[in-house]
Amino acid sequence: MVTSTITKASFMAAAGLAIGTLNLTLAEPVHAFDFTGSYTPANFTLTNENADGFVDTSGAPASISITGGDNGSFFSGSTKFLTTAAAAGLVSFNWNYSTLDGPFFDPFGFSLNGTFTQLTDNNGGQLQSGTALFNVLLGDVFGFEVQTVDNIIGSATATISNFSAPEPIPTPALLPGLIGLGVAALRKRKGEALAEVSEEA
Repeated sequence: MVTSTITKASFMAAAGLAIGTLNLTLAEPVHAFDFTGSYTPANFTLTNENADGFVDTSGAPASISITGGDNGSFFSGSTKFLTTAAAAGLVSFNWNYSTLDGPFFDPFGFSLNGTFTQLTDNNGGQLQSGTALFNVLLGDVFGFEVQTVDNIIGSATATISNFSAPEPIPTPALLPGLIGLGVAALRKRKGEALAEVSEEA
């Protein structure tokens, strides 16, 4: 009876240790910093809608630049560089913007599931900068977008840096080891309990 009670208690303690450590590991948020991991430039897609914009990834992983359209059509268009969220969490980045045409005619911002959120100020200068913060869910499509009102008199360029986005939580590498330690502790305590019973007898 004593052996059974000690064995159960030891098992519960070992399991508690493993689960507690697992919970602490899972509680830590995981992010890709700069354009790395799930968010390398190769995992983004460039899309132009009535635009001839492009993306320069030569500064990656530290930064990328997106340039909007200027195809001379006199009609509006957009240039997007989009990816899919690999996990739920916060996306953040710094941006530096420049335009020859004026910010009203070539606004920059981010796109989230097809909705454009403008970051530039229409009444601001031709050089602007700032920081963006927004949340995504697993599978959301998001990225950067430069729009053009008229596709003439020059395009706008935005450089994105200090990019951070959520990554999937990896399987804890320590969990098998923790379970092994728990089993070893359980066997040791079981042996000690049996020894005590033998001595009492």
